[in-house]
Amino acid sequence: MIFELPSATVSTGAIELLPKTVSFTSGSVVYFQGDVDDRIYILQSGRIMLKSRDIETGQDVQDLIQTGEFFGVKSAMGHFPREEDATALSNAQTVAFSVPEFETLVTTNLRVSLKMLKVFSNQLRRIHSKVSSMLNTLDEIDPEKGLFNSGEFYFKNKNFPHALYIFKRYLDIYPSGRYAEQAAELRSKSEQFDSMKNAGKPASAVSEGAKGLSGAGKVFFEGENHLANERFDDAIAAFKRVLSDYPDDSEYHIKAEMEIGRSLQAKGDHPGAIRHTSQLVQKNPKMSNVAEALFLIGKSYRESGDRAKAQSFLKRAESVVGDNSALKRKIARALAESGN
Repeated sequence: MIFELPSATVSTGAIELLPKTVSFTSGSVVYFQGDVDDRIYILQSGRIMLKSRDIETGQDVQDLIQTGEFFGVKSAMGHFPREEDATALSNAQTVAFSVPEFETLVTTNLRVSLKMLKVFSNQLRRIHSKVSSMLNTLDEIDPEKGLFNSGEFYFKNKNFPHALYIFKRYLDIYPSGRYAEQAAELRSKSEQFDSMKNAGKPASAVSEGAKGLSGAGKVFFEGENHLANERFDDAIAAFKRVLSDYPDDSEYHIKAEMEIGRSLQAKGDHPGAIRHTSQLVQKNPKMSNVAEALFLIGKSYRESGDRAKAQSFLKRAESVVGDNSALKRKIARALAESGN
Protein backbone atom coordinates (compact mmCIF):
# COMPACT_ATOMS: atom_id res chain seq x y z
CA MET A 1 0.00 0.00 0.00
CA ILE A 2 1.62 3.22 -1.14
CA PHE A 3 1.69 6.24 1.09
CA GLU A 4 3.77 9.35 0.51
CA LEU A 5 5.56 10.48 3.63
CA PRO A 6 7.49 13.67 2.97
CA SER A 7 8.93 13.93 6.46
CA ALA A 8 9.06 12.06 9.74
CA THR A 9 6.31 14.30 11.10
CA VAL A 10 2.72 13.52 10.09
CA SER A 11 0.00 16.08 10.76
CA THR A 12 -3.50 14.60 11.07
CA GLY A 13 -5.34 17.82 11.91
CA ALA A 14 -6.29 16.71 15.40
CA ILE A 15 -2.90 15.42 16.43
CA GLU A 16 0.66 15.65 15.19
CA LEU A 17 2.39 12.27 15.10
CA LEU A 18 6.12 11.87 15.57
CA PRO A 19 7.02 8.43 14.20
CA LYS A 20 10.66 7.42 14.35
CA THR A 21 13.02 7.16 11.39
CA VAL A 22 14.83 3.81 11.46
CA SER A 23 17.69 2.97 9.07
CA PHE A 24 18.93 -0.49 8.08
CA THR A 25 22.16 -1.42 6.32
CA SER A 26 22.17 -3.87 3.40
CA GLY A 27 21.75 -7.44 4.61
CA SER A 28 20.44 -6.51 8.06
CA VAL A 29 17.22 -7.97 9.47
CA VAL A 30 14.28 -5.69 10.24
CA TYR A 31 12.52 -8.51 12.11
CA PHE A 32 12.31 -12.30 12.14
CA GLN A 33 9.24 -14.45 11.72
CA GLY A 34 8.01 -15.17 15.25
CA ASP A 35 9.17 -11.87 16.73
CA VAL A 36 6.61 -9.99 18.80
CA ASP A 37 6.73 -6.30 17.95
CA ASP A 38 4.17 -3.47 17.87
CA ARG A 39 5.87 -1.35 15.21
CA ILE A 40 4.47 -0.71 11.74
CA TYR A 41 6.90 0.44 9.06
CA ILE A 42 6.77 2.59 5.94
CA LEU A 43 9.64 2.18 3.50
CA GLN A 44 11.04 5.60 2.55
CA SER A 45 14.02 4.45 0.48
CA GLY A 46 15.92 1.29 -0.39
CA ARG A 47 14.61 -2.25 -0.75
CA ILE A 48 13.03 -4.56 1.87
CA MET A 49 12.16 -8.21 1.17
CA LEU A 50 9.50 -10.11 3.09
CA LYS A 51 9.95 -13.90 3.17
CA SER A 52 7.24 -16.27 4.41
CA ARG A 53 6.01 -19.80 3.77
CA ASP A 54 2.91 -20.61 1.74
CA ILE A 55 0.43 -22.46 3.99
CA GLU A 56 -0.79 -24.64 1.11
CA THR A 57 2.40 -25.62 -0.70
CA GLY A 58 5.02 -25.14 2.02
CA GLN A 59 7.13 -23.19 -0.50
CA ASP A 60 8.94 -19.96 0.34
CA VAL A 61 7.14 -16.79 -0.76
CA GLN A 62 9.01 -13.52 -1.27
CA ASP A 63 7.46 -10.06 -1.50
CA LEU A 64 9.51 -6.99 -2.38
CA ILE A 65 8.33 -3.89 -0.52
CA GLN A 66 8.07 -0.80 -2.70
CA THR A 67 8.96 2.73 -1.61
CA GLY A 68 6.00 4.17 0.29
CA GLU A 69 4.53 0.80 1.28
CA PHE A 70 3.52 -0.22 4.78
CA PHE A 71 4.65 -3.57 6.19
CA GLY A 72 4.29 -5.36 9.53
CA VAL A 73 0.72 -4.06 9.84
CA LYS A 74 -1.30 -7.22 10.57
CA SER A 75 0.93 -8.70 13.25
CA ALA A 76 1.40 -5.38 15.05
CA MET A 77 -2.28 -4.51 15.09
CA GLY A 78 -3.35 -8.09 15.84
CA HIS A 79 -0.77 -8.47 18.63
CA PHE A 80 0.53 -11.78 17.30
CA PRO A 81 4.05 -12.84 16.22
CA ARG A 82 5.45 -11.68 12.90
CA GLU A 83 4.39 -13.94 10.03
CA GLU A 84 7.47 -13.36 7.87
CA ASP A 85 11.14 -12.40 7.89
CA ALA A 86 11.86 -8.82 6.77
CA THR A 87 15.37 -8.21 5.42
CA ALA A 88 17.02 -5.14 3.88
CA LEU A 89 18.35 -5.95 0.40
CA SER A 90 20.09 -2.58 0.27
CA ASN A 91 20.64 0.33 2.62
CA ALA A 92 17.10 1.29 3.56
CA GLN A 93 15.34 4.00 5.51
CA THR A 94 11.96 3.40 7.13
CA VAL A 95 9.56 5.25 9.36
CA ALA A 96 8.26 3.23 12.33
CA PHE A 97 4.83 3.88 13.83
CA SER A 98 3.46 2.59 17.10
CA VAL A 99 0.00 1.03 16.82
CA PRO A 100 -1.78 4.08 18.36
CA GLU A 101 0.11 6.40 15.98
CA PHE A 102 -0.82 4.27 13.01
CA GLU A 103 -4.48 4.00 14.05
CA THR A 104 -4.66 7.77 14.35
CA LEU A 105 -3.08 8.16 10.91
CA VAL A 106 -5.53 5.73 9.31
CA THR A 107 -8.65 7.12 10.96
CA THR A 108 -7.81 10.67 9.93
CA ASN A 109 -6.57 9.99 6.40
CA LEU A 110 -9.22 8.62 4.02
CA ARG A 111 -6.73 7.96 1.21
CA VAL A 112 -4.59 5.74 3.42
CA SER A 113 -7.69 3.93 4.72
CA LEU A 114 -8.89 3.14 1.21
CA LYS A 115 -5.49 1.82 0.15
CA MET A 116 -5.34 -0.43 3.22
CA LEU A 117 -8.83 -1.80 2.58
CA LYS A 118 -7.91 -2.58 -1.02
CA VAL A 119 -4.77 -4.48 -0.08
CA PHE A 120 -6.41 -6.41 2.76
CA SER A 121 -9.37 -7.33 0.55
CA ASN A 122 -7.00 -8.81 -2.02
CA GLN A 123 -5.19 -10.76 0.72
CA LEU A 124 -8.48 -12.12 2.09
CA ARG A 125 -9.51 -13.29 -1.38
CA ARG A 126 -6.20 -15.15 -1.78
CA ILE A 127 -6.58 -16.75 1.66
CA HIS A 128 -10.16 -17.78 0.89
CA SER A 129 -9.01 -19.38 -2.36
CA LYS A 130 -6.26 -21.34 -0.60
CA VAL A 131 -8.56 -22.53 2.20
CA SER A 132 -11.18 -23.63 -0.33
CA SER A 133 -8.55 -25.57 -2.23
CA MET A 134 -7.38 -27.26 0.94
CA LEU A 135 -10.93 -28.14 2.02
CA ASN A 136 -11.63 -29.72 -1.36
CA THR A 137 -8.80 -32.18 -0.81
CA LEU A 138 -9.72 -33.20 2.75
CA ASP A 139 -11.48 -36.38 1.60
CA GLU A 140 -8.20 -37.60 0.16
CA ILE A 141 -6.27 -37.09 3.43
CA ASP A 142 -5.93 -39.69 6.18
CA PRO A 143 -7.52 -37.86 9.18
CA GLU A 144 -4.86 -39.08 11.62
CA LYS A 145 -2.03 -38.07 9.33
CA GLY A 146 -3.75 -34.77 8.52
CA LEU A 147 -4.06 -33.86 12.20
CA PHE A 148 -0.42 -34.71 12.89
CA ASN A 149 0.74 -32.82 9.76
CA SER A 150 -1.19 -29.75 10.92
CA GLY A 151 0.63 -29.75 14.24
CA GLU A 152 3.96 -30.29 12.51
CA PHE A 153 3.26 -27.37 10.15
CA TYR A 154 2.58 -24.98 13.04
CA PHE A 155 5.63 -26.27 14.93
CA LYS A 156 7.94 -25.68 11.96
CA ASN A 157 6.50 -22.18 11.57
CA LYS A 158 7.13 -21.41 15.27
CA ASN A 159 3.44 -21.07 16.12
CA PHE A 160 3.95 -23.12 19.29
CA PRO A 161 0.56 -22.48 20.99
CA HIS A 162 -1.26 -23.84 17.92
CA ALA A 163 1.15 -26.76 17.63
CA LEU A 164 0.74 -27.59 21.32
CA TYR A 165 -3.05 -27.61 21.05
CA ILE A 166 -3.03 -29.86 17.97
CA PHE A 167 -0.55 -32.37 19.38
CA LYS A 168 -2.60 -32.60 22.59
CA ARG A 169 -5.73 -33.23 20.51
CA TYR A 170 -3.88 -35.84 18.45
CA LEU A 171 -2.80 -37.73 21.59
CA ASP A 172 -6.32 -37.53 23.04
CA ILE A 173 -7.83 -38.99 19.87
CA TYR A 174 -5.02 -41.36 18.86
CA PRO A 175 -3.18 -42.31 22.09
CA SER A 176 -1.64 -45.34 20.32
CA GLY A 177 -1.59 -43.80 16.86
CA ARG A 178 1.03 -44.12 14.16
CA TYR A 179 2.57 -40.75 15.09
CA ALA A 180 1.99 -40.90 18.86
CA GLU A 181 5.64 -40.87 19.84
CA GLN A 182 6.51 -38.04 17.45
CA ALA A 183 3.45 -36.09 18.60
CA ALA A 184 4.43 -36.51 22.26
CA GLU A 185 7.98 -35.34 21.54
CA LEU A 186 6.82 -32.31 19.57
CA ARG A 187 4.19 -31.51 22.20
CA SER A 188 6.92 -31.42 24.85
CA LYS A 189 9.09 -29.17 22.68
CA SER A 190 6.12 -26.92 21.91
CA GLU A 191 5.47 -26.51 25.64
CA GLN A 192 9.10 -25.56 26.22
CA PHE A 193 9.22 -23.06 23.38
CA ASP A 194 5.83 -21.59 24.25
CA SER A 195 6.82 -21.08 27.88
CA MET A 196 10.13 -19.52 26.86
CA LYS A 197 8.40 -17.25 24.32
CA ASN A 198 11.64 -17.28 22.41
CA ALA A 199 10.61 -17.89 18.81
CA GLY A 200 12.96 -15.91 16.57
CA LYS A 201 14.74 -14.20 19.49
CA PRO A 202 18.49 -14.16 20.12
CA ALA A 203 20.22 -16.40 22.63
CA SER A 204 20.01 -13.76 25.37
CA ALA A 205 16.23 -13.79 25.11
CA VAL A 206 16.16 -17.57 25.23
CA SER A 207 18.17 -17.55 28.44
CA GLU A 208 15.90 -14.95 30.01
CA GLY A 209 12.75 -16.80 29.03
CA ALA A 210 13.90 -20.28 30.12
CA LYS A 211 14.41 -19.60 33.82
CA GLY A 212 12.81 -22.93 34.77
CA LEU A 213 15.48 -24.97 32.96
CA SER A 214 19.01 -25.86 33.92
CA GLY A 215 21.85 -24.07 32.19
CA ALA A 216 22.31 -27.03 29.86
CA GLY A 217 18.57 -27.15 29.24
CA LYS A 218 18.45 -23.54 28.13
CA VAL A 219 21.22 -24.06 25.60
CA PHE A 220 19.78 -27.40 24.47
CA PHE A 221 16.37 -25.92 23.68
CA GLU A 222 18.05 -23.00 21.96
CA GLY A 223 19.58 -25.64 19.67
CA GLU A 224 16.20 -27.34 19.23
CA ASN A 225 14.69 -24.02 18.18
CA HIS A 226 17.41 -23.56 15.57
CA LEU A 227 16.95 -27.14 14.33
CA ALA A 228 13.17 -26.76 14.05
CA ASN A 229 13.72 -23.69 11.88
CA GLU A 230 16.41 -25.32 9.72
CA ARG A 231 19.27 -23.20 11.05
CA PHE A 232 21.44 -26.30 11.18
CA ASP A 233 24.86 -24.74 11.81
CA ASP A 234 23.44 -22.66 14.67
CA ALA A 235 21.79 -25.79 16.08
CA ILE A 236 25.04 -27.76 15.97
CA ALA A 237 26.91 -24.90 17.65
CA ALA A 238 24.34 -24.80 20.48
CA PHE A 239 24.42 -28.57 21.04
CA LYS A 240 28.22 -28.50 21.11
CA ARG A 241 28.02 -25.79 23.78
CA VAL A 242 25.96 -28.19 25.89
CA LEU A 243 28.81 -30.72 25.63
CA SER A 244 31.63 -28.26 26.28
CA ASP A 245 30.03 -26.05 28.92
CA TYR A 246 28.03 -28.70 30.82
CA PRO A 247 30.02 -31.97 30.54
CA ASP A 248 28.55 -33.35 33.78
CA ASP A 249 24.88 -32.80 32.91
CA SER A 250 23.85 -36.39 32.17
CA GLU A 251 20.26 -35.42 31.30
CA TYR A 252 21.21 -33.34 28.28
CA HIS A 253 24.63 -34.71 27.30
CA ILE A 254 23.52 -37.71 25.20
CA LYS A 255 20.47 -35.77 23.98
CA ALA A 256 22.80 -33.10 22.61
CA GLU A 257 25.03 -35.74 21.00
CA MET A 258 22.00 -37.27 19.27
CA GLU A 259 20.77 -33.90 18.08
CA ILE A 260 24.16 -33.10 16.55
CA GLY A 261 23.81 -36.25 14.45
CA ARG A 262 20.25 -35.36 13.53
CA SER A 263 21.31 -31.82 12.58
CA LEU A 264 24.15 -33.10 10.39
CA GLN A 265 21.75 -35.43 8.61
CA ALA A 266 19.13 -32.71 8.19
CA LYS A 267 21.65 -30.36 6.56
CA GLY A 268 22.69 -33.12 4.14
CA ASP A 269 26.05 -33.98 5.69
CA HIS A 270 25.41 -37.73 5.69
CA PRO A 271 29.08 -38.77 6.14
CA GLY A 272 29.31 -36.43 9.12
CA ALA A 273 26.06 -37.79 10.60
CA ILE A 274 27.30 -41.39 10.16
CA ARG A 275 30.69 -40.67 11.70
CA HIS A 276 29.33 -38.69 14.67
CA THR A 277 26.47 -41.04 15.53
CA SER A 278 28.60 -44.18 15.10
CA GLN A 279 31.08 -42.79 17.63
CA LEU A 280 28.20 -42.03 19.98
CA VAL A 281 26.93 -45.64 19.79
CA GLN A 282 30.44 -47.03 20.28
CA LYS A 283 30.89 -44.93 23.43
CA ASN A 284 27.37 -45.61 24.76
CA PRO A 285 26.22 -49.03 23.47
CA LYS A 286 23.57 -49.36 26.20
CA MET A 287 22.07 -45.88 25.93
CA SER A 288 18.27 -45.82 25.95
CA ASN A 289 17.95 -44.38 22.45
CA VAL A 290 20.44 -46.70 20.74
CA ALA A 291 17.74 -47.91 18.32
CA GLU A 292 17.09 -44.34 17.24
CA ALA A 293 20.83 -43.77 16.74
CA LEU A 294 21.17 -46.94 14.63
CA PHE A 295 18.13 -45.87 12.61
CA LEU A 296 19.73 -42.47 11.98
CA ILE A 297 22.96 -44.13 10.80
CA GLY A 298 21.04 -46.51 8.53
CA LYS A 299 18.97 -43.70 7.08
CA SER A 300 22.12 -41.66 6.42
CA TYR A 301 23.70 -44.59 4.59
CA ARG A 302 20.52 -45.01 2.53
CA GLU A 303 20.50 -41.34 1.56
CA SER A 304 24.20 -41.63 0.66
CA GLY A 305 23.31 -44.45 -1.75
CA ASP A 306 24.89 -47.33 0.23
CA ARG A 307 21.90 -49.68 0.46
CA ALA A 308 23.87 -52.64 1.88
CA LYS A 309 25.13 -50.71 4.91
CA ALA A 310 21.75 -49.00 5.26
CA GLN A 311 20.02 -52.39 5.58
CA SER A 312 22.66 -53.65 8.01
CA PHE A 313 22.16 -50.77 10.45
CA LEU A 314 18.39 -50.66 9.99
CA LYS A 315 18.14 -54.38 10.83
CA ARG A 316 20.27 -53.79 13.94
CA ALA A 317 17.90 -50.97 14.88
CA GLU A 318 14.94 -53.26 14.29
CA SER A 319 16.41 -55.89 16.61
CA VAL A 320 16.75 -53.52 19.59
CA VAL A 321 13.84 -51.13 19.09
CA GLY A 322 11.67 -52.72 21.80
CA ASP A 323 8.13 -51.36 22.28
CA ASN A 324 8.65 -48.10 20.44
CA SER A 325 5.87 -48.60 17.89
CA ALA A 326 6.41 -45.29 16.06
CA LEU A 327 10.12 -46.01 15.56
CA LYS A 328 9.32 -49.58 14.50
CA ARG A 329 7.19 -48.22 11.68
CA LYS A 330 9.92 -45.77 10.63
CA ILE A 331 12.49 -48.58 10.52
CA ALA A 332 10.14 -50.84 8.55
CA ARG A 333 9.50 -48.11 5.98
CA ALA A 334 13.22 -47.35 5.69
CA LEU A 335 14.03 -51.05 5.20
CA ALA A 336 11.40 -51.27 2.47
CA GLU A 337 12.80 -48.18 0.75
CA SER A 338 16.30 -49.64 0.97
CA GLY A 339 15.23 -52.68 -1.02
CA ASN A 340 14.71 -55.16 1.78
